[in-house]
Amino acid sequence: MLVSGLSAAFGALALPIAAAKSLWSDSPGNYSSIITTAFPLGNGRLGAMPIGSYDKEIVNLNVDSLWRGGPFESPTYSGGNPNISKAGALPGIREWIFQNGTGNVSALLGEFPYYGSYQVLANLTIDMGGLSNVNGYRRNLDLESAVYSDHFSTGDNYIEREAFCSYPDNVCVYRLGSNFSLPAITFGLENQLTSPTPNVSCHGNSISLCGQTYPSIGMIYNARVTVVVPGAQNPSDLCSSSTVKIPEGEKEVFLVFAAETNYDASNGNTEASFSFKGENPYMSVLKTATDAAKKSYSALKSSHVKDFKEVFGKFTLTLPDPNGSADQPTTELLSSYTQPGDPYVENLLLDFGRYLFISSSRPGSLPPNLQGLWTESYSPAWSGDYHANINLQMNHWAVDQTGLGDLTEPLWTYMAETWMPRGAETAELLYGTSEGWVTHDEMNTFGHTAMKNVAQWADYPATNAWMSHHVWDHYDYSQDVSWYRQTGYPILKGAAQFWLSQLVQDEYFKDGTLVVNPCNSPEHGPTTFGCTHYQQLIWEVFDHVLRGWEASGDDDTSFKDAISAKFSTLDPGIHIGWWGQIQEWKLDIDVKNDTHRHLSNLYGWYPGYAISSVHGFNKTITDAVETTLYSRGTGVEDSNTGWGKVWRSACWGLLNNTDEAYSELSLAIQNNFADNGLDMYGGTPPFQIDANFGLVGAMISMLVRDLDRASADAGKVQSVLLGPAIPAAWGGGSVEGLRLRGGGVVSFHWDDDGVVDSCRVDTSERGSGSQLEFFVSGGKAIDCS
Repeated sequence: MLVSGLSAAFGALALPIAAAKSLWSDSPGNYSSIITTAFPLGNGRLGAMPIGSYDKEIVNLNVDSLWRGGPFESPTYSGGNPNISKAGALPGIREWIFQNGTGNVSALLGEFPYYGSYQVLANLTIDMGGLSNVNGYRRNLDLESAVYSDHFSTGDNYIEREAFCSYPDNVCVYRLGSNFSLPAITFGLENQLTSPTPNVSCHGNSISLCGQTYPSIGMIYNARVTVVVPGAQNPSDLCSSSTVKIPEGEKEVFLVFAAETNYDASNGNTEASFSFKGENPYMSVLKTATDAAKKSYSALKSSHVKDFKEVFGKFTLTLPDPNGSADQPTTELLSSYTQPGDPYVENLLLDFGRYLFISSSRPGSLPPNLQGLWTESYSPAWSGDYHANINLQMNHWAVDQTGLGDLTEPLWTYMAETWMPRGAETAELLYGTSEGWVTHDEMNTFGHTAMKNVAQWADYPATNAWMSHHVWDHYDYSQDVSWYRQTGYPILKGAAQFWLSQLVQDEYFKDGTLVVNPCNSPEHGPTTFGCTHYQQLIWEVFDHVLRGWEASGDDDTSFKDAISAKFSTLDPGIHIGWWGQIQEWKLDIDVKNDTHRHLSNLYGWYPGYAISSVHGFNKTITDAVETTLYSRGTGVEDSNTGWGKVWRSACWGLLNNTDEAYSELSLAIQNNFADNGLDMYGGTPPFQIDANFGLVGAMISMLVRDLDRASADAGKVQSVLLGPAIPAAWGGGSVEGLRLRGGGVVSFHWDDDGVVDSCRVDTSERGSGSQLEFFVSGGKAIDCS
């Protein structure tokens, strides 16, 4: 029995506890279904998915910046922005909507030429010929060390293989070893999907793959595999055509894989003519691979494991294993998982979600896209892009709470370099303002900030406001004033400036409030005014500007005064409709039992706080949230999305409704998570990573209710509820390293009924903010000192 340090300190547990820290199987993955069977590796920039085949192994490879389209397809690429201003249409659009309640934004919509797509890089092939009498196979992905391994026997020969993607050395590494003698091995690189086909050549002990997404103008990409035979001379005659061949008889061989493109986000601005183009990556890749190949395998592995464990180990959830699931292959556990659930699997998927974030978001990389980092496709679903009306946001849920806040740098850099420069142009050309910046729902890596051509998806300028929520969260949990001033606040201020310019008096209800007109609730309903989702988001943006004013270091008092003035009359977007629901629009037009997948009108409940902040937790408002959730369905009805279910789970968790929160969580796992743990959009491919990350947020909302706003009020008491919705199935569990708003870390244990019975808090990083008080389910205070 494995017991966490905190659990051991709190006494013996009634149920066995098993560390859910690895994915494993006693059979290989399937090349025809890589995305549902292979175990993913990554270092932020590079991704790899080994299949685990006995003799003809295939490792699918990705590099995060490999995109077709944009300025790499056409010099006329404009981020979707029109050649001339369309802002003159806004007054007429607004007037029509205020007169009629609804209208359209067809005059603002646009096309999206050269939008492009994320794409697969290559396959690494490792051919050991035909092996016979294979037995004792097992493959394993250790989530704490991020090392993949498999092993098997063939006769008396025992073969073991390991792989990892190292952040310190910026390479992926693959090793083969044997107790007796390895067979002859042929290493290759190939991409049979891409057009034009990349060139593959062999040089000494290295294979180089060079490609360009379009002739002459396209993105240049390069990958290199360097094969090392420890103790050998590594002669230059290992090449055979475009492969490297290692003769039979070696006991150990390893390779290093490096890759880059000439994408350079720092050149995504006016000064660089929005070229996004950097240097040819060939020499940089050569140096990276050469430097890594000079090191021993043990040195490469040691630095990788040390680095990964240091990040992963900042947070630990320990749930019981009542079914002995630790002894069963996780691929079988996931394929057979059904409600009411299995705590071991749920623990495993939370750990896997954190593992995936570490593997796909590291300083210097792009943030995780719709597929994180991993695709086997030339044209993945939705271009593998950045949808930002829930998906990109969900990718970053609970990141700061679970100790991964230092890995959010790719998000801020991406926004600053690819959104804000083009987004300032979009603000002027579509909305007639030179203040701030704006983007819409669907974004590539080249600053596509304008609207696409269908209003339900395209008319979503609230992206900047929702992403500003994540800016504030990072500051609130980290209390890093320097980061806030230099990086976070400029993003937040630009969003606030844009919305200052766009709010208008409500001329429909004539109630003296400021509203957005026009607006479309994400992917749902008509073009109208006062969409509650927008109003809640903007309310929070203005609230954050004012609460963080001192920390921001901003001396622009006219800006602050403008925020204060409009904040006082801003409609906060919280209206209870005729059948008791939180309205999705200011017009009371919600339809009962409309099971649309989005919960846009409940943004201010979770992940936001506007609903609870404006109205508190009184029964009127919690009943309205509950009514909305029941009406919206379970998430099965509309596209059966995993992200829809985990969002529902998080909302139920904050309502202290344990049964519904756990039901939605377990329903998502049952319906949407493949045998390898990756989330499938509707239960089958395509893969969409948001539910992997959203599951972490949902489970954290069941463990703690740590609401925004109180933490910034010095001298006030910040109340934290421990265990708002812990299922009985999780009884006897514990959590260590859960970060709190305003700074601080809490660890706690709960009894067999899910009621927290012991806790401790570290406030050394908290500073001079509010005081903390802790409560448990039922409203009883608990001392965590």
